[in-house]
Amino acid sequence: MNILKSFFLGILGALGALVLEIITLSSPTSMLTDTETISREITSFGYFFFLAIIIEEFLKYLLVYKAIAKTNAGKNIVLNSLFFGFGFSMLEMFLIYWSCQNGSPLDLIGLSGIVIIHISTATLMGYFISKNTVNFISGLFFGFIPAFLIHSAYNILKISEIARQKEITIILLASLIFLDIFLLVKSKIAYNIESI
Repeated sequence: MNILKSFFLGILGALGALVLEIITLSSPTSMLTDTETISREITSFGYFFFLAIIIEEFLKYLLVYKAIAKTNAGKNIVLNSLFFGFGFSMLEMFLIYWSCQNGSPLDLIGLSGIVIIHISTATLMGYFISKNTVNFISGLFFGFIPAFLIHSAYNILKISEIARQKEITIILLASLIFLDIFLLVKSKIAYNIESI
């Protein structure tokens, strides 16, 4: 799978996550019945707040594991995972841009954060899956769980009202960029050594 296919797979993955989140919100067993309750749930530390992150990250993990890692034997899984994460973030960015067209203010740090979070979690998953290609469970433990924790930390930070929130967010995002570069370089070196 080339990086362009990985990018479009990311968009499809985000669309799938969005559909699952909508189904969860509208299911008969859902306690979320009105718009006000849904809005409060999305912007607080409630049931749907964490469920949405689990849905996104688990679907991302499955697609990276099944579509990217399984079809990229001998290729750079981490680079393809990065482009997958970039594609995944594009749907969310499009929806935010669309809401900005309807009068909501545009938050550049928030938009950057969406791209960086999705790229970083997908890259992290790709890295650990490439290290544990034969074992779904160890890749899940080292890929999905850290991705869930990173995504949760970012979302909690974005909706919390704490001192120096903007600075802490920038530090987190900068750290994730350095992590991505480190994982890309490390995987590229490993890929080049395996190719010799």
